[in-house]
Order: sequence, then structure tokens, then C-alpha cells
Amino acid sequence: MAERNLNIDWKKYYEEHHGTMADAAKVIESGDTVWLSNAACTPYAFLDYLHEHKEDYHAEKLVYNCMNMPTDMIFDPESKKHFRMFSAFNLPLERMSMQMDVAECGGMCYDLFPLGPFAYNANVAAIQVCPPDEDGWCNVGAYQVCTHQVVTQDPRIKKKIGFIDPTGQYPVPGDRESHYIHITEFDCIVDNPTELVSFPAAPPTQVDKDIAHHILPYLHEGDKIQIGFGGLGEEILKNLRSVGHVEVYSEVACEAMMDLCKEGIITKLTVSSPAACSKEFFEWARDDDRIRFLPQTKCIDPLGVMVNDNIVAINATFMVDLLGQCCSEAQGLTPYSGPGGSFAYIYGAIRSKGGRSFICLRSTYADKDGERHSNVVPWLPEGCIVTTPKVYVMYVVTEWGVADVFMKTLKDRIRALIKIAHPDYRQELKEKICTTPLISEADFEGYDLFN
Repeated sequence: MAERNLNIDWKKYYEEHHGTMADAAKVIESGDTVWLSNAACTPYAFLDYLHEHKEDYHAEKLVYNCMNMPTDMIFDPESKKHFRMFSAFNLPLERMSMQMDVAECGGMCYDLFPLGPFAYNANVAAIQVCPPDEDGWCNVGAYQVCTHQVVTQDPRIKKKIGFIDPTGQYPVPGDRESHYIHITEFDCIVDNPTELVSFPAAPPTQVDKDIAHHILPYLHEGDKIQIGFGGLGEEILKNLRSVGHVEVYSEVACEAMMDLCKEGIITKLTVSSPAACSKEFFEWARDDDRIRFLPQTKCIDPLGVMVNDNIVAINATFMVDLLGQCCSEAQGLTPYSGPGGSFAYIYGAIRSKGGRSFICLRSTYADKDGERHSNVVPWLPEGCIVTTPKVYVMYVVTEWGVADVFMKTLKDRIRALIKIAHPDYRQELKEKICTTPLISEADFEGYDLFN
């Protein structure tokens, strides 16, 4: 096990511990659990090497967060005889692999990063980092600041493999302990240049625009806004010019935030990770002191969020029942994404002075046969995952309006949520929920479901 030593010649140490993919693979032993970091900081070439030599391994565990580059390992059913792979959050590559029954669906939310990998006894870290500076310190890059201090630097990680990446990783300013790792901490050092992975956010749909239209009146100058990557986020951001000066306090930084910051609309960005941003964004983030990438403990933690005034959390879900329970990480029984960092902001916002929390969804979906169904349901179907319990839900938003259910009675929740369902399903929802002990026909007397 290598340990940080600032009193030795780090360049000599580098030479002595510099090796190949084969040398890095030798660090992993039977029974090890390897933490592979996040997105672009995952050493994909190393995974390809392990896959090529899979017969040398037997049920070693590989834990990571969000694969954004394909590897042969996750699409080979034979891999699962040699490795168990699971991500904290599922993107398209994970979903494809899970459908093939290769990768497993993880169950970790981001505010529990300090615990999640260690539930499987993580003891090895294999991570992409920037080249060392003149003192031997490697910046861990924007995608890794979130988890570096709480996972890679945890004393339970006994072995570390550093993949030096001068092309695909961009350094971000920060403290030594949270944003850097010293070259002497690596048991093996491998050169592994990559290309920057960047892709634009999806353009807003009409539903995104309608939902944003309902949320915008609730936003005020001086708010600290948490918003995700996608069409709704893009629409909210585009309309911040009509709100005034705001801050962003969020899990991810999106490309559009850079432009708004340059305009002076966003006055400060406090985030834990980028969202597949461009080279221009990373060069700006390196030099502009209005943006800071912070560790999970300072950014994706409900207790850290709640001490900030006027937090506005905007998150998405797939389905909500008439009590306000939200299924946000699966489509029925089929895993889709993951809990991510939503709970930290949803809970933090409702405890924040002046805070507001919005959970958003389209009112309907079409199945594989093209038949339309309501995403607002009387009760969640059997087996659905409850990502957000009803007691932590404040505002639920569809393209049809906003339902304020926070701390409300069950009857008031039911009536409010029916009114934001698609009009074609409101009467049916009422009839079904009235078959339960929760509410009766008499409770709808004088209540207009369509106005």
C-alpha cells in the first residue's frame, strides 16, 4: 500500500512505479472491490484490458458512477462470471447492459457516497487524473471532485492505481485534500490519454416548456437553484433572464450556465460535477472564480443544502400516486436511472429558509403499442420503487399545473394531484381513489376537477 510521502523525490517515485495496463491489473487480487470513479474519470482502457484477461478473475466487484464510454465488458454475458459490475446511477450504457443481464442495478444515492462503495468493502481505487504539477500533485479533474475525498481518500482504500490523462481530463481549482492526489499515493501509475467526452443537452419539448412556465413564477431574484441536465433544465435556465440575479447550487453544471454566468445573470455556481460539457466550458471553469466544484459533503448532502437560504430544488420523476409518492428511478419494475442526488436537494430545500422543491413529470406516456396512459395514478403499481416518500414532497408539477401537497391532509393531496393529471384521466382517477378508505365521493362535493 502506497502512502503519501512529500519528503522523497516524486519524479523518481514516478519512474519506479510507472507501468503498463498489465502492471495495473496485477494490483487487483481475488476478493477485491474496485472503485472506478465517475464518468470520464473511469479508466475505460483498463476495463478493456481486464475483460481481455477475464479468465484471471473470479467475481471481483467493480463499482462506479455513470459510464459514458462503451466497453466490451458490460456487453459480454461471460463477463458476469468474472466480475460484478454496478453503477450508482444508470445511463443508457448501463440500461443496455442490465437488459442483457450483465451489469447490476446499484442502489446508492449520492448523498451516501461515503458509505455506498464500502457496503461491498471497496479497497482499491483505479482512477483517471491530470498529470502531476511541479510538486507531484495530480488534480483529480471536475468529474471526480465529488467523490475523491469521501471514497478514493477513505482509509479503507488500501491500493490506488493512477491513470495519467493529459488530454481528456481538465483540472479545476480547489484545495489539496479535495481536488488533488499526490503521485506517491499510487501503487501503480499508467499513462492513459483519452478524448474529452462532450454532448449537448436535449432540447426542450413542449411539455418541458409548459412545466417551466408553471415553475417560473415561483422563482425570485437571489434564489439558489438546483436543476438537472436535460430539456427542462435548459428551458428553466433560458428563462432565468426574466427572474433576475440568481445563484446555482446544484449537483451538475450545464453548458448553458456558463453563458448565463458570463452575462451576469448567474452570479455564482456551486456544483459537484459537470454534465458532459465542452472544452470551452472546462477552460472557463478553470479560470473563472464564480464557479467552484465541491466535494459531495459540501454540495450533495441534505444537511449541507438546508443551511442555505432560498434553495429551489427542481427534480424529475416518472410517476406519482395521489398521495404524492414518487417513482423516479424505474419504469414500473424496470430499473432506469437511480436516486442520484435528488433526495439531498428535495429534503434540503424543504428545510431551507425560504426553500421550495418541485418534482416534475409529464402527465402521460405512450406504451410500446402507442397506447396512452396516465403518469398520475391512484396508487403506485405493485413493485414500483418509491424514490421520494410523500412526506418530503412539496410541489408536484405537470404540464397542467402545480399541486402544493406539502404537509397537507391525504384528502387535500388527492384533490390537488387529480387536478394536474391529464384531463382525460381525472374522472377515472377520482372514481378509483373513491374505492379506497382514503377519500369518498362526498369529499369532492363542490370541487371542480377541471378548473
